[in-house]
Amino acid sequence: MVNNPDGHLHIFVINVGQGDTTIIVTPGGSVTIIDAIRPNKLVQFLTNSSINGGLDLDGTIEHLVVTHPHTDHFRGANRLANEFTIRRATFAPSWHVFGLGPTTYQGLVSNLEQGGTIISFLSGYSREYPDNLLVVPPGTQDPVVDEDAVFIELLGPTNALIRSLENARNFNTNHLTIMGVINWRNARMIIAADAQMENWASFREEGLMERSCQILRSAHHGSKNGTQWELIDRIDPSYLLISTDPDGRNRLPDLASAGVFTTFDNGDARRSAVMTVDSGTIHIQSNNGGRFSLEFCGESVDDFINLTNMTRLTHANNPSDLLNLLNSRINEL
Repeated sequence: MVNNPDGHLHIFVINVGQGDTTIIVTPGGSVTIIDAIRPNKLVQFLTNSSINGGLDLDGTIEHLVVTHPHTDHFRGANRLANEFTIRRATFAPSWHVFGLGPTTYQGLVSNLEQGGTIISFLSGYSREYPDNLLVVPPGTQDPVVDEDAVFIELLGPTNALIRSLENARNFNTNHLTIMGVINWRNARMIIAADAQMENWASFREEGLMERSCQILRSAHHGSKNGTQWELIDRIDPSYLLISTDPDGRNRLPDLASAGVFTTFDNGDARRSAVMTVDSGTIHIQSNNGGRFSLEFCGESVDDFINLTNMTRLTHANNPSDLLNLLNSRINEL
C-alpha cells in the first residue's frame, strides 16, 4: 500500500530484458504486481521514494500475480516475499500437465503460504476492484457498484481449453498464462504475458477481447506464437510495448513478429511499437480515468530506475527502430 496516494493510476512496465514485471498503483494506493524478475532492481525501486516518483510504500503489496511457471516471470518473487508483506497471490492453475512448474516455483508458493499470503489458482475469469467496489450515491442509503472505480480483470485458461490442447498434444506451459486487463473509465491496458494464439481465441469466444485499448503489452516477448496482426489491428492500441532483448539467445521478436510490429508502427502516425530494451522502464499514468500518458526512463536492463529523469513518450520520439530490427531478422535467414 502506498502512503498518501495522489489519486492517479500509475503503471510501471519495468525494463527487465526478456521477461515481465509490471507494477500497478491505483488511485487509492493499492499495489498489484504482475510477474517479478530482476529482484535487486525491483526492490530498489519499490523502497526508494527519492527515485520512484515519491511512492512511499508501507511495506505491503496487496496482490501478486504470477502469470505462469516460467522463470522469466517469477524468479524475483521470492525476494519480494521476503522483503514485503504480500496479502494475496494468484497463480496459474496447477492441476494440469506443467501446472506445478519447477521446484523453484513450488518453493515460491510454499514460501508465500508460510508467510500468511492468501493463495489462489485461477482458471477462467476474475474481476477485482483494488480500491472499492460499492459506493452510496448522495441522498440514498443503498450501495451500488461504482462504475467509475478502477478494476483489474484476470483472464486465466479454462479447464476446457487446457483439456482440448492436452488431447491434441499441443499443450505447453505458456498456455497456462493469466492475462491482465486494467480498466479505469477511458483508460484500458492489456497485459498479455505469454498468452498463445489459443488463449486469445478462447477469450474472444467469451466476448472478452472486443473492446479496444490504448496500450497492449505484447504477448510472449514478440514471439510469432503470441502475435497476430488481425488481433492487434482489431484491438487498435496506440502503443504496443514489447518486453524483450532482441539480441538475446531467443532472438525475440522473431522475423514474423518483427514484420507485424513494423507494419503496426509505420502504418499509422497514431501507433508506436516500443521495445523496453530501447526505452528502459515505462511509466504510464491516467488522471481521473482519462487516456494514458507515457514517459520512459531510458535505463539499461542492469541499471536502477530513476523517475526523476524521464522523457515523455510520443509517437514522434519512439526510441525503437522496428524497421531496422526487421531487416536484421531478414539478414539472419
